[in-house]
Amino acid sequence: MSRCPDVVKIGFQQYRIVQLTSKDDPLLADSSAGYTQDSRNIIVIDRELGESKKRATVFHELLHACRFIFQNETPTKKVEYEEWEHHFISIWENSILMVLKENPELTQWLLEEN
Repeated sequence: MSRCPDVVKIGFQQYRIVQLTSKDDPLLADSSAGYTQDSRNIIVIDRELGESKKRATVFHELLHACRFIFQNETPTKKVEYEEWEHHFISIWENSILMVLKENPELTQWLLEEN
């Protein structure tokens, strides 16, 4: 069984993945499974999560990081739902494929059976 990587390349940036407990990090104490600090390029996840929940949490936080890095203009509040939908899909379609391709260790871990 593989393990969650410590570093993930996202575009030209690298994010560290840090595993802590709610005793180590008060931001995890509110039953949060993880969070992303964009200014420090850090993804923090709760070390005590089950393996499948840990995978889903890392993927969730990767989506946040991709949005921080790849989001360009935000549609105005007056646009239709379809424009908002395509705005977010365009952020994720290339960025997630890039992350998965450039991080084979991460991809293997995310897709591994429990």
